[in-house]
Parts: sequence; structure tokens; C-alpha cells
Amino acid sequence: MVDIVEGGLTFSFGAGWQAIKYDETAWYANQLRSGGSGLKAMDILACKQNSHWWIEIKDCDGHETASTPRISPADPVGVDQTRAWINTQTFAGSVKAQRKKLFIIDEVMQKFRDTLTSAVVAQRLRSAELLPFIGPSHSNESLVIVLVLTWGLPDYARLASRLQQKLNTALVPYGMTGFVVNQNCQVPGLDPAITRTV
Repeated sequence: MVDIVEGGLTFSFGAGWQAIKYDETAWYANQLRSGGSGLKAMDILACKQNSHWWIEIKDCDGHETASTPRISPADPVGVDQTRAWINTQTFAGSVKAQRKKLFIIDEVMQKFRDTLTSAVVAQRLRSAELLPFIGPSHSNESLVIVLVLTWGLPDYARLASRLQQKLNTALVPYGMTGFVVNQNCQVPGLDPAITRTV
């Protein structure tokens, strides 16, 4: 049994699973973060046999209002207004306005790509700590991306369906599948028990 804590959630992986909280590994801290790579990290890397699961966790339960801007692919009105104003200025060619927090699917994809890059580096440098988790970077082992999004409002099913479509589209160039789930995590082949710490 492997338990991984992310914020107020605990992910318990049963027999046969290997799992790590990737952004807390010595490899990530010493090789990437301290080196100033700027590479982002998926929260959990888990594997069982030849199946790999890279999991990003967004625990928005109780913080839905504050999290709503990240759920929309459209830029906030203030960003559009700022861009319009910048375009009227002489310095428009050297200044860019962008949202502070990425659209949640864009963030997941950035972390996926950065983690994939890190896995290639880990393979080249023969990192023993990451060895069980780097199979998808150089072999035909399966890799599935999972966004665990807790959302305590009644519109979760509609929200998850819309985000699932966006994730599917983003993963097409990689020939991969992904899932958007809540803390019940009903994904075939992935069965951690997820509990909330009070």
C-alpha cells in the first residue's frame, strides 16, 4: 500500500502499485527545480505492470467561486480589456497581457509535456528514483492522463463533460487518452481509494 497526500486528499494505492508524489521527489527538487529548469510537474506518477497513470489534482471543493476563472477557456474580461488598451500604445510590440492562472486543461497539458521531458532526462541520466515511472518516454507502455477535479456544486457532471472534451482534443496529437474525474475516481484500471483529511 502506498499513500500519497496532496492538500486535503489522500490517495491510497493498493498491492501491485508503485506511486510517487513527483514534485516532492529528490530527482525533481535537486535536478530540475534547483537547476532553474522552469519545468512543471504532474502531482502523482503511478504505475502497475506496464500501465502508467500521470495524475494532476485540483481540489476545488469549497473554493468553486475562486476557481471558476480557471475552468473557462475564455480569457477573463480584464485580460481582453488590457490587451485592447496595450494595442493602442506605442510599446504594444514589446508587452503581452495574459491571464494569471491558465485554463485548467492548458495547465494539465503543460505539466504533462514538462513531465514527459523530465522523464526523458531521467532516462538519459539513469535516475534510479524515477526508473519505474519513465517507461512511456521510451517504450510502448501505456500512459493515461488523469485530472482529479473535486467540485462540490451540482453542475459537476456538466463541467466534467466539457473539460473531458477539451482534454480529449488536447491529447489527440499524442495519441493518448485522458480522464476528468472527481474523488470517486471511476477510471478503468485506476483504483486508488481517495479520502479527505478533515
